Amino acid sequence: MKKITVILILLPLCIFGQEKKTVTKNFRSIVGAGIAGGQTGISPVFDLSGGITYSRYFTGIGIGFDSYQFDAFPIFADWRVGFGKKQLLFAYATPGYVIPEGHNNEGEPSRVDRMQGGFFLDAGMGYRIPVNFMHRISFTAGYRHKSLSHQITYNTMCGAVPCVEIPPTIYVNHYKYGLITTKLSWELGR
Repeated sequence: MKKITVILILLPLCIFGQEKKTVTKNFRSIVGAGIAGGQTGISPVFDLSGGITYSRYFTGIGIGFDSYQFDAFPIFADWRVGFGKKQLLFAYATPGYVIPEGHNNEGEPSRVDRMQGGFFLDAGMGYRIPVNFMHRISFTAGYRHKSLSHQITYNTMCGAVPCVEIPPTIYVNHYKYGLITTKLSWELGR
């Protein structure tokens, strides 16, 4: 009975006397440049994101530039998780929305072009190389998906009197690109 009493008295001291691991939240920014390749060639891509690290996780938001087929600006959430003791290997996913650069068709009043954005995703794996406690270089390889649509409206002009209104002719082209990407990034922050 004495042993149980001593254990019950010393157990809280042992539990509360343990050193606690402190996990801090830190800010990190990531600047990346690379290439995206698909059926019709390769094009440059750029990404910039910033967010908070907590333990082995990173959560942030970002914007980028993707010039594959159509120039577009993805806006995305950036999620990353590190693996291993030093968290050099990581997985990432950046879901979001892609905003296309607008098309202008000046000088042709009978035709109106309109680009519309759609779903965006870039996901894959990467490896970090620490430069010092604040800087890291990372290499990533992954898959990028970009959806866009292009609406072309032809307005038929009335050439006879009395004018009969003719409804416009509308064509919609949907584009979905699945691309392989590789990027070199610079990470600043803890």
